[in-house]
Amino acid sequence: MQKKVVEITLYVAGAGAFGVFLRWMQDQLAFNDAGLPERSAFHVLLPLYLAVVAFVFFRFIRQYEAARLSLPDELSAAFANGGWLFAALRWGIGGILMLGGLVTLMTTELDKYALMLRILAILAILAGLAFSLLMEQANREVVKPAVPCVLSLIPMLLYAVWLIYCYRRNSINGVVWSYVVEVATVCMAMLAFFRVAGFAFGAPNWRRCMFDVCMAAALCFTSIADERYIGLQMILFATALAFLYENWLMVVNLRESGEEAPAVEAKGDGFERI
Repeated sequence: MQKKVVEITLYVAGAGAFGVFLRWMQDQLAFNDAGLPERSAFHVLLPLYLAVVAFVFFRFIRQYEAARLSLPDELSAAFANGGWLFAALRWGIGGILMLGGLVTLMTTELDKYALMLRILAILAILAGLAFSLLMEQANREVVKPAVPCVLSLIPMLLYAVWLIYCYRRNSINGVVWSYVVEVATVCMAMLAFFRVAGFAFGAPNWRRCMFDVCMAAALCFTSIADERYIGLQMILFATALAFLYENWLMVVNLRESGEEAPAVEAKGDGFERI
């Protein structure tokens, strides 16, 4: 299983890295000095590339199905991440997300939409804390059902506000290519967090969750090529890392049909599951 998880993680990271390059090239070569789009192959290459990426992720999931693998429905079994190494990773990712919110809060006071950005920044801080706590909840034997439900809602709320911010900022912008990638990223991130929340709410679908998480991670990396406040860039980067982390856990916790998930161990550093 370790080979499978490394393989798909490298594919997701590589898809995001090449997506950054294509989007950056589009920003540099497909727009004139006035910011208006010109005829360019990158207007075709980028969506075509993302379609290929989606197909590759779909094929990965089909391979898991063909091998009769599936993910347990319980949050604690699907996202088990015991050990100090996983603890350091989840709190490190959550810390980057919270730091991005703090930086956004301190650098956007003069923006036209400063109030909305403040709300977004506060939600990013809460989302970073919620992500780390949600992954920690997956290691507890006794969990109050309401706790993971509330924690899983906060990241969705963050990207719902970001979507409204995108709409307001670009409401009179006629250049669709200048914001369509960001809108797609925000929508995909919100959908991926929704799929993860399904495990907390008792309505999981591991196939759709894994696909959406992989696709959202690749898009978050791709969107970093656009110009925006550094705090927002940090939020996107941390979100991509969070999705990589969650996808790693899902692939590691895949089980053959009829095989029971191992009980969460209190001891161990986490290296044996990497």
